[in-house]
Amino acid sequence: MSVVINDTCITCDACLQQCPVNAIVDDAANPTGKKQYYVQPDKCVECVDIYADPQCAAICPSIGCITWDMPFTKEFDEHFKNEEIYKLGVNKEGIVRSPAYKEKKFRTDIPLEIRGIGKEVQEEPEELQEVG
Repeated sequence: MSVVINDTCITCDACLQQCPVNAIVDDAANPTGKKQYYVQPDKCVECVDIYADPQCAAICPSIGCITWDMPFTKEFDEHFKNEEIYKLGVNKEGIVRSPAYKEKKFRTDIPLEIRGIGKEVQEEPEELQEVG
């Protein structure tokens, strides 16, 4: 997983409907108990091989709501085992679906320096122009 929905989420449903891999759950199903939408880290693929950009951020009306996270790879296994932030699923054998269990695709063109909770996927336009 490599995107996070932060507390500026207005629960508008746009991202939930747009996610091609159904990695997003609504506030009622957020496993952390927070009243905001949640990206399931073991399902998100940053829309790699599907779209040019993560569709959740492309459709989100709250600029800065969708932020980059670390790649869901073995290198960041401990990062995703932080139960205060993530609630990873468990398979039938009881094994946690962490990156060590199964890595996910991620955008290699996004450097690690701009990843980490709080790094915006979409940015507010510098100038807004009126139409009409």
